[in-house]
Amino acid sequence: MKSRLFSLAAVLAVTLIPAAHATVRATSGTPQTTAPDVFVNVRVTITDARISLDRRSASRGDEVRFVIRNIGTKPHNFTLGSAKRGTGVQTGFSTTLKPKEQKITLLYLDYRGPITYRSTIKSDLRKPGMSGVFRIL
Repeated sequence: MKSRLFSLAAVLAVTLIPAAHATVRATSGTPQTTAPDVFVNVRVTITDARISLDRRSASRGDEVRFVIRNIGTKPHNFTLGSAKRGTGVQTGFSTTLKPKEQKITLLYLDYRGPITYRSTIKSDLRKPGMSGVFRIL
């Protein structure tokens, strides 16, 4: 009886060990990925006279990639939202760009409503094209 159990265990070990080894090799040799992150792209172009967005809204729960380019001849700022809203959680960002500079900023949209955008550079405050509203639907 003991010899039968021993031979059954030996047969199972010989059968299962190579299968387990092949599984480990297959998973460690190739990357196993999940679905890639999906971003909503918003291209922001800043000139010396205006800020233009290629889309002015996105849905709540989206992760938005703001690609901000300053094609003007002076430094400009892009401020979206404010540092505090509601319970003090940051909703928005602010970044300053030199002439011909580009920056990318990610923002998770976690509430609905309008968010203002503007340039906070002193010389841009009086220009009507340097502000607007981005809507979260």
